[in-house]
Amino acid sequence: MCPIILEQLSPEISLWVPDVAVVKTVYDKLKEQDPNLPFPYWAKIWASSKAMVTFLQEEPHWIENKKLLEIGAGIGIPSFFMAQKAREIIISDYDNEAVSLANKNIAHLNLTNATSVVLNWNHIPDYIIADTILLSDTNYNPTDFETLVFSITSFINKGSVVILATPNRITANPFLEKLNAFMHKTKNYLIIDGKIEKEIAVFVLKK
Repeated sequence: MCPIILEQLSPEISLWVPDVAVVKTVYDKLKEQDPNLPFPYWAKIWASSKAMVTFLQEEPHWIENKKLLEIGAGIGIPSFFMAQKAREIIISDYDNEAVSLANKNIAHLNLTNATSVVLNWNHIPDYIIADTILLSDTNYNPTDFETLVFSITSFINKGSVVILATPNRITANPFLEKLNAFMHKTKNYLIIDGKIEKEIAVFVLKK
């Protein structure tokens, strides 16, 4: 279990988040027992999620009074920051621990319009639908590109708006090219991640 702390992320919101100062230490000890243990990448607030929040604060009409689904949410920063504006929010991740933490934050914030579920973006059931889909830095592994593009295209064809936040990295270009027909809007943000300034692009994809 990732050690967690209650952190004030803005004047308006505090969340239980993994304690990044000790996560790696705990992970290194557990890896000695299980060399195949994957690193909990979900347990960090990524620059893309910060850019997503900024975009949604600038253009809240994409989520106001709508049903949202955040895929590969990790901590679920965009969902929790924007929860008061949405009609309903589903926060999903493939990692059970991420989902457990999201449920803890749902209770912490007394949200009645949010749920958290285990969901693998490579196998999204057809019955899951939403007005707006949020994805922050999910396109980091080229082996996932084909299934991600399929899932995103499926949602768009069902009438969803997909909002994708991603760092500008060369490996992502083939992925974005496959979605070019759905590009509706792009905004770029410079986000401080630790001591590094990262350029994040936010795309609105729709028919």
